[in-house]
Amino acid sequence: MSGGENIDSLVIGGLLSQDAADRMYEALFLSAHVAIEGFIEELFLGLLIKNRGVQSSRVDVKPRVDVRSHRVARELITGAGRKYVDWLPYDRTVDLAKLFFRGGRPFDDLSQAQKTLLSRGHTIRNAIAHRSRYSLSQFERYMIGSTPLPPKERHPAGYLRGLFRTSPAQTRFSNLLAQLLLVARDLAR
Repeated sequence: MSGGENIDSLVIGGLLSQDAADRMYEALFLSAHVAIEGFIEELFLGLLIKNRGVQSSRVDVKPRVDVRSHRVARELITGAGRKYVDWLPYDRTVDLAKLFFRGGRPFDDLSQAQKTLLSRGHTIRNAIAHRSRYSLSQFERYMIGSTPLPPKERHPAGYLRGLFRTSPAQTRFSNLLAQLLLVARDLAR
């Protein structure tokens, strides 16, 4: 059982309110989103740094520049006057990868479905973090669309809590987490 199913067990047992469960799902999702962003950043920097970073098992992953220090690598990717890089939406990562790695590899090698997954995750993240009219309309447009869902699943927490499949039971949250792990695995190979 994942964290999400444990939360729902507490709701069923009357030990946790629906509202508290919604907040927990949202917090867990935000944590996962931060983790994948951090992973992308660490992998990018690690692959960029020569002889001190991480080594890809792929022979076609080659930086276009020799960078020997973490500090210099960070300064190069953030650019002048910035303190951090926006890795998501993922097309930003791909744009940077094309500048710093031959063929943008491994970052541009994700399938379109994997890139879409990262984009959809970012849409959910924005709807949770900002709760603005715009972010919620983007959530409605890209996550719900014309899918017939009950009203309780038409907002971020309810969407995450909703069932992705019934046998075996798996929430959308658990499915998204599993898919993000596969993306990380494919990037790091």
